Amino acid sequence: MSGRVTLLGAGPGNPELLTLIGKRRLGEADVVLYDRLIDPSLLSFTNDDAALVDVGKMPLRHKVKQSQINEMLVDYANSGKKVVRLKAGDPYVFGRGGEEAQILQQQGINFEIIPGITSAIAGLAAAGIPITHRDFASSFHVITGHHKKDGQQLDWENIANQEGTLVFLMGMAQLPNICHHLIAHGKAMETPVAIIQWATQWRQKMVSGNLSNIVELVNKNGLSSPALIVVGNVVKLSKQLNVAKPLAGVHVLVPYSKGQRLFNCLEDLGATADFYQRSIVESVPAKLPVLDSYSSILFDDYLAYKEFIKLLTASKKDIRALVGKKILAGNQSVAKHLATQGLLVDEVVTTTKLSDDVLEVGGQNSSYSHKEFLSLYQRKEQTHELPFDLEEFNAVIFPSTASLRDFKSTLNEEQFKQLKDLTAFVMGQSIYDLATQNGFKKVINCQPNIKATIEQVKEELASE
Repeated sequence: MSGRVTLLGAGPGNPELLTLIGKRRLGEADVVLYDRLIDPSLLSFTNDDAALVDVGKMPLRHKVKQSQINEMLVDYANSGKKVVRLKAGDPYVFGRGGEEAQILQQQGINFEIIPGITSAIAGLAAAGIPITHRDFASSFHVITGHHKKDGQQLDWENIANQEGTLVFLMGMAQLPNICHHLIAHGKAMETPVAIIQWATQWRQKMVSGNLSNIVELVNKNGLSSPALIVVGNVVKLSKQLNVAKPLAGVHVLVPYSKGQRLFNCLEDLGATADFYQRSIVESVPAKLPVLDSYSSILFDDYLAYKEFIKLLTASKKDIRALVGKKILAGNQSVAKHLATQGLLVDEVVTTTKLSDDVLEVGGQNSSYSHKEFLSLYQRKEQTHELPFDLEEFNAVIFPSTASLRDFKSTLNEEQFKQLKDLTAFVMGQSIYDLATQNGFKKVINCQPNIKATIEQVKEELASE
């Protein structure tokens, strides 16, 4: 049985610049082979059973040889797997996508190409530089910064005399040579140049100058690979067109969710948000108790309520079975969620002890000193470690105690040590208490809603 290989472009960095079909293919994949420059948050779009294989290659230090990657693609596909080869940028722009496609075609493997947004265009736009402009450049030319295999030089005479914008990819090691050859073949020394490092990401940096001084400016400001080299008069537009946002340069971890409300709010304010994975929720077989035995029903969380409604329906009942019962919530957030479903809470519980005529509905474990507990779901921890260095983040957000526990379950020993330098924004006192117990030195208690939490993040982290 033959599977399928998808050569998928991840885009320039920001996970929201992945195409819709690319996200769908990640969700369908049995195996994902990914490069080092992709944003690890993209792996959150995979299904829980997918095998994730890091084949990332560093300049001059290849983690996995290209020949091995080719073999893996063929072998996985021949075993019937749906394989995604996740590559930074676009598979066919100065990558090995074309070579991989040739191998797959020669081996009779079913394959497809899904383009990605190339950094040669998106990276410039992220820094306020239009690659073309009617007053400055009517064409653009994308050039590899690497030498040719046979050692031959690029056609500098032709390149230097082009009218439009020049964009060099993978060329930082050759920056002095690029500037030298452009000047030697006719480009004016005053021609504007910009270097954009980590385009579209929280750590994006840019230095602009001209062909005569850009090397000195790059060294002074410490820029290095991965970066774009942009040569042309369009660079002049950056100061005018570079959009300033209050959370630019801020890097935040948020829980993965299908709605992505936290993620979207942060990104709209200029922050870079990445995901930590949530645990997998599995329903627990249960029998509906005799509800007439209880005067009150307590819902530990909103998920417990949803599972309870499923159990009611399976028992040929509906929400009318709660008529006459006092409805309790474990916290204010649960109360608000229940209100959106038309169920108003009579009381938010503030004690740890409950009377015997209260039925607690929750997950795997009771949250109270109580024997009348109906367990409706359990959480299965993620098997994948958190793929980030926590020193790269300003903060992490926890909407619930469950999200904090899920986060902890993905950490390795080194990441645990890094918690002391990471600010935690939490939505409620119980989460605050748990965060302080688990190594966070700075914990900020927010109102239990997304809007208030985002305002708190802005207050703490927004640049002046």
